[in-house]
Amino acid sequence: MKRSSPLIASSVRKFLALALCLNALSAAAEVSFSGFGTLGYARSDQSFVYQRFIDKSGTFKRDSIFGAQMDATITPQFSATVQVRMAPALDSDTRWKASVPWAFVAYRPSNDWLLRLGKWRVPFYLNSENTDVGATFDAARLPVEVYSTSPSADLTGVTLGKTWNLGDNELNLDGYWGKTSTYWRWYRRDNVPGLDGAGPRFVPFDGRGVGLVLTWRQDENIFRAGVHSLDATTPAEPTPVTFPFVSIMPGVGYYRVSNLLPGPVSVPTLSKFNNKVYTLAADVGLGNDFRLSGEYVRRAVKEVDTGPDSQAAYLSLRKRIGKWTPYATYAWLRSESKVSNLYQAVNNNRLPAFIPGAALINVSQRFAADGIPAYDQSSLSLGTSYALSPTSKLKAEWMRTHVGKVSSLVDAPPGGDVSKTNINVLSLSYSFVF
Repeated sequence: MKRSSPLIASSVRKFLALALCLNALSAAAEVSFSGFGTLGYARSDQSFVYQRFIDKSGTFKRDSIFGAQMDATITPQFSATVQVRMAPALDSDTRWKASVPWAFVAYRPSNDWLLRLGKWRVPFYLNSENTDVGATFDAARLPVEVYSTSPSADLTGVTLGKTWNLGDNELNLDGYWGKTSTYWRWYRRDNVPGLDGAGPRFVPFDGRGVGLVLTWRQDENIFRAGVHSLDATTPAEPTPVTFPFVSIMPGVGYYRVSNLLPGPVSVPTLSKFNNKVYTLAADVGLGNDFRLSGEYVRRAVKEVDTGPDSQAAYLSLRKRIGKWTPYATYAWLRSESKVSNLYQAVNNNRLPAFIPGAALINVSQRFAADGIPAYDQSSLSLGTSYALSPTSKLKAEWMRTHVGKVSSLVDAPPGGDVSKTNINVLSLSYSFVF
């Protein structure tokens, strides 16, 4: 007991200090607390993993998330927001991790200007700010084809917003600058001696972004357009620009995917490359409680052939029938031809077995192809939500995803691929806010 006394005393002191700080904040500001969460289960009909966690064994990791938020109004002009979230870690498929996606102070000098400093979420998508709060939308899962195109929407920096009230309509223009640190996840099918092992890899990268977002609100209708520029830096390992082809004999050769392989030309790399992202979105009422929503994202990466150069979109129709809201969603995600062509060329390249070292070189080709973010997939989702109360929903969804040539959202089995594969996913979830 004597050994633990200093630790207990220290913990008591920290608790008392925290209580005093909260009490002082409560005295100086109007403070409110809220929480949210989703307990979600998903299961597919395939043995390989889709979207990090989903397979035929079933998982609670893909959609489950919990969080709490504190909002403090210090004066009519100044406020502060802090949000804490518990979800699967971005750098591990096995751990859960607490993070702080929101932590900012806001200054509103007038009703039509808003300045925020700190960490906040960029309004890339219609549901960017409420992506984690499943009770605020009816889909069991927002379309991954679109909502995965930004590796991180949480930036630390500054955002300035201007609002124009035009009768019953409202026009918002938000400009921002910020930076982030997160991870790209790659899944390697095969072990390559001297290069790396099979399984998931988490490559850290730093991002620095700037952008403009224009939002038009007309009654319950929303229209949004955005232009974003993100510089991605990979400090741990440079990004290959492309893979030079080494010819052994006419029609036979290999791609030099590593400088450890012989070849006359080194693999060109960049430590930083730029992503330009263009977004269009709308959510409109059609009458009779029907609503139609859709989003389009063009992610342009010009400097490297191994970057996430792609297009994505979805269209979703839903109808409210009492407490039920059934919906149907079609979504797609496809890489630009320079990315998909490089993936196909590297992934399908094989040396004849009689050439010395052919087996190792062949597996290195698949290993490098797995590091190219190539996509060719579409999904059809049919589901419904049921409002248990104004703050909680039950959801059920069946989704059928078709993979064409490839999808980096799928962990392909060792030595194989998932081209021309269908994945059926059943999802059940309960979402709430309080």
